Amino acid sequence: PTGVTLPYVEQGDPAGVPVLLLHGVTDSWRSFELVLPHLPPSFHVFALSQRGHGDADRPLTGYSFHDFAADVAAFIDALKLGPIILVGHSMGSGVAQRFALNYPDRLLGLVLVGSFATLHANPAVREFWDSAVSQLGDPIDPHFVREFQQSTLAQPAPVAFFETVVQESLKVPARV
Repeated sequence: PTGVTLPYVEQGDPAGVPVLLLHGVTDSWRSFELVLPHLPPSFHVFALSQRGHGDADRPLTGYSFHDFAADVAAFIDALKLGPIILVGHSMGSGVAQRFALNYPDRLLGLVLVGSFATLHANPAVREFWDSAVSQLGDPIDPHFVREFQQSTLAQPAPVAFFETVVQESLKVPARV
């Protein structure tokens, strides 16, 4: 209904509590690959790539948290899910917060990972935007993407997984 196609993976018990995982900026559903095997099989888990990310559609506009939250609502409708537990990481946590404000009756629970109260009032985010992100053009420099992804790691990641994440990030246009 929002005009975008969002790839996703699904696992667990179709009769279980639906859990939807939302990734951070420049990531895709694949950022949850190392987490998915550890989730209880009794949950019905979905990890999706949000608009502009991974292999999802990349419209020219529509990248506000309102737009992303509307995509989540449309995803829930398309799969005929009842109330969900929504898990958002980084940018996904901003989307999850907006979804909670716009659609509170569609939530069983909300989990925010690496969250923030606001992007605009965060000096580190503002400085990163001003010095680096606002200057990006297509194609985005792979060295920049690799350094960005490396900076987000709290501990080393398996090499193959890290390379997958870098390749997914390289799919994201600068406008996103």
